[in-house]
Amino acid sequence: MKTSRIAVLMVLLAPSMLLTAASVATEDFVIKVFGNANMDETIGEEDIEYVQGIIDGTNVETDLADANYDGKIDEEDIAQIELVINGREKEITIIDMADRNVTVPRPIERVACISTLDEVRTMLQLEAADKIVGVTDYIAKSDPARLVCVQAYPELKDLPSTGADDLPNMEQILSLKPDIAFCSAQFPSTADSVQEKTGIPVVCITHSPSYVPAYMRDDPTRTPFEQQFEAYRIAGKVLGKEDEAENLISYIGEELDKVTDVTSEIPEGEKPKVFFTRSSDTAVTFYDPILLSGGINVASEMMPLTGSTSNLKISKEQIILWDPDLILIHGFGKTHTYSVENLLDDSDLQLVSAVKNRAIYYTKGWYVGWDPATGLAECFYLAKLFHPDEFEDLDVEAEGNAILERFYGVEGLYTWMLENSDLHRWE
Repeated sequence: MKTSRIAVLMVLLAPSMLLTAASVATEDFVIKVFGNANMDETIGEEDIEYVQGIIDGTNVETDLADANYDGKIDEEDIAQIELVINGREKEITIIDMADRNVTVPRPIERVACISTLDEVRTMLQLEAADKIVGVTDYIAKSDPARLVCVQAYPELKDLPSTGADDLPNMEQILSLKPDIAFCSAQFPSTADSVQEKTGIPVVCITHSPSYVPAYMRDDPTRTPFEQQFEAYRIAGKVLGKEDEAENLISYIGEELDKVTDVTSEIPEGEKPKVFFTRSSDTAVTFYDPILLSGGINVASEMMPLTGSTSNLKISKEQIILWDPDLILIHGFGKTHTYSVENLLDDSDLQLVSAVKNRAIYYTKGWYVGWDPATGLAECFYLAKLFHPDEFEDLDVEAEGNAILERFYGVEGLYTWMLENSDLHRWE
């Protein structure tokens, strides 16, 4: 039976079109820290040997060989690498997710978060909540019933303000005396402005796919789960939370295998066509959990390879042409601007399969960016919606609670989200 495969953990998928976090987590990656001279996943004795080879003329100079970031390769770079290996470096220079070179002090104890929720979620999930000294006005004014991270850490709402998302308050940021600031890679100009005006190093990270960076344009198959691994690794290196980052990446891979070990073997013809929407005239063109959970996003054919949004304007005629088997609606909270009832009562859509079969459900989806914690939990939720027979024995609520507790350290968060987003509940 396919259900027996749910219990199989830590089995990497064979090469296929379905690329999961588990396979990506184990692939080689380049840690973007100056001093990683041989361009691998760590800084070690091999980098000292490589830099010596550059000095001796036997190795080719690499982009990260200038360990002390002074514009030349010499013995001082070897000395800096030795300090990094021994954990005694006073500063490191990294390449952040906006492709900016940033020199940060060591250690980091105080961090100001100056833009979206990406950096706050990342710090919480890397167990660095105690280092956050300021957040944007959005958090203070946010509805806690909509944000899992604020439900888990209500004290965030009481932290000093760093200004609005689009207008950082320089004086307030300076008053917090942060060692660094984190900013979303959606706003590199904001990061540059704050760094220039305050002298505080600003590091850009993101795992929200509403922003499509240049490297994703060259590789449109790069997914939010893959993008978040880079965010964890960069933030982990900056914060001294490398172990927490790698442990979390491994956990995500193992959890995803519980779903993809099953869905990767389901024939394409047996996968439901899924339409994901926020309103009557929009389509969500990409959402990782739909693919990973064994669904076919009918709007993926319209996914922009460049641009700044996953939501595209569409017509009802397009929905009828797609004829989805199942419809997902963003469930932001208890109050819905667009509801299941709106779709069921729409006279123009009565012949659509999902409407005829009443296969319309709320799902958390994006909310002020991508939360990898809720995204991972949604893979289980959607897998059971899409393939109830294969996942008959799956307890979605228990699995979701375990996942969110692993990310945020608080029990019962999925049950809370279930109730506050009107998600489907199995008896």
